[in-house]
Amino acid sequence: MTTTASAFDHATPHRSPAPLRTPGSRLGPTEDFPEEQTGLGMTELQVVHSRVIRQLDRGYLTDPTGPYSATTDRCQDLQAELDARDTA
Repeated sequence: MTTTASAFDHATPHRSPAPLRTPGSRLGPTEDFPEEQTGLGMTELQVVHSRVIRQLDRGYLTDPTGPYSATTDRCQDLQAELDARDTA
């Protein structure tokens, strides 16, 4: 019996010839993400957080396996930065 890997792996973002930018107000897993959030202003940080949350919601609502791991990691990074600013 042979086991085949899933055709779609959520651990790595799917690369396709689709547009480089996710349509609408979401930040897709293949789009640029600021690795260093401390340099962002509060408004910029909130906008990036909003876009990531919208992508996260879409992943939960449209895919039975859930959102990309890159999206959940980004969400955690942004929440940590927002929490750090709230306590400062």
